[in-house]
Amino acid sequence: MLACDTITSARGAPSTMVLTIAIIVLFGLLLMMLETFVPGWIAGGIGVLCLITAVILALTSAELATWPNWGRTALACGIVIGSVGVLLAWMRFFAVKFWRRNFTLEAEIQSPSTTEHPQSGEEGIALTELRPLGRAEISGKRCEVRCEDGFAPAGSRLRVTGSEPGNLLVRLLS
Repeated sequence: MLACDTITSARGAPSTMVLTIAIIVLFGLLLMMLETFVPGWIAGGIGVLCLITAVILALTSAELATWPNWGRTALACGIVIGSVGVLLAWMRFFAVKFWRRNFTLEAEIQSPSTTEHPQSGEEGIALTELRPLGRAEISGKRCEVRCEDGFAPAGSRLRVTGSEPGNLLVRLLS
């Protein structure tokens, strides 16, 4: 018998090991596709184990012993490359684009209205002790401030000198 004739049995049907490997690969791919909808690494992990089992069967099965080594290696490489290709196509064209509309929240969170911060030179009163951080009321607005002088008692008069992320810079008025 020639090597290419060993793929089929005497009746012309595919050998049972080739069918078994094909079913295991198909089952593994379906489980890995299911992982995109049911996260948790269980379905995907079992799918990867199925693909590894199919590769091991392709390389070590006694039923495929009559195949040449390059044929068994080609089958194993075909399983790996074909599985990667199918899964990439699944993620690129189906799972991400088609299901995105159904499973992705597309609500937008409005950013807070941009309130104008007091400008340099405006004056206000310290609401808390500034050590050097605290709160002050400047132009009728409560603001987080940092006193450049280090310490300022509550109720002292302040002048805005600048700003930094999260705070206004203030100085004590004499």
